[in-house]
Amino acid sequence: MAKTNKTNNNEIKFNVTFGTQGVTPMPANAAVLLRNAKKRIDGEMVEVTEFMAVEGVKRISGDGILLPLLALMVADAQERNGFAVAFKVVKVGTEEIETKLTAKSTFTRWLAGNVVYKTDSNGTLKSDLTLDDGLLLRHTALNVKKTSPLLTATGDALAALMKTTAKAIAKQANLRTSILAKAESIYNDAVDNKPALTPTSEAKTAKKQAA
Repeated sequence: MAKTNKTNNNEIKFNVTFGTQGVTPMPANAAVLLRNAKKRIDGEMVEVTEFMAVEGVKRISGDGILLPLLALMVADAQERNGFAVAFKVVKVGTEEIETKLTAKSTFTRWLAGNVVYKTDSNGTLKSDLTLDDGLLLRHTALNVKKTSPLLTATGDALAALMKTTAKAIAKQANLRTSILAKAESIYNDAVDNKPALTPTSEAKTAKKQAA
């Protein structure tokens, strides 16, 4: 059953809902990730599509949709890092033993796809941010690494980093397309290729020459 966390109709709250597509209602104004899974239903293994919906989308731009999702991934990374630090060493007399204890993430598995979906104000699912071919969500800054400043930042610094990182992820989503377009332009300049003229541009060129 989906959770709700609302105080009034105009306020959008942060909340995370897990469910099965087609079975569990999706919350409104949420960034949604999907994953295929196998479940035993009535004694039979069936394939289902599970979802993780992160409420808190206030703007429909790419970075606005990514912000609540990024907040979840940053919190996950920070808490797991804190766990590792807290239980890193055991002292036995004068000896210090490194435990190598870590906390496994239950959220990063949702970064295996390449699409971030969004629900509208009615909870209807829409495809919103699709990464270029060959790029998965785990290849982006949503997968918070140990070297990321997001891991230790707090307060205003963290807020600023969050906004910039969300914009960067949205930009990275279609970076391959931009690279290919730029490569074509660089190549054409190098070999002195002229762009093919369309009928409209040909007519304009002819008109200028006649004048």
